[in-house]
Amino acid sequence: MSKYNVKVHRKGLIVLPKELRVKYGIIEGSDVVLIDEGGQIVLIPRSRLVDSYGIAREYSEVIDKIIEEIHWERRFEASS
Repeated sequence: MSKYNVKVHRKGLIVLPKELRVKYGIIEGSDVVLIDEGGQIVLIPRSRLVDSYGIAREYSEVIDKIIEEIHWERRFEASS
């Protein structure tokens, strides 16, 4: 386990060390999950399906369409 000291900037922003961004493939616009775990904050890189499964890269447009339809269905169900 490595330890990194970072400063909290205006509006609560922190800068992740470059070593970790590269190691976990975190780029500008990447999604991460932040978990409050009883006295600790855990930051987990969130991968997209297309990044996780090699063959899925060929079907990224289809995957994006399916995700869009799921979001639409959830909004529709919530408004009903």
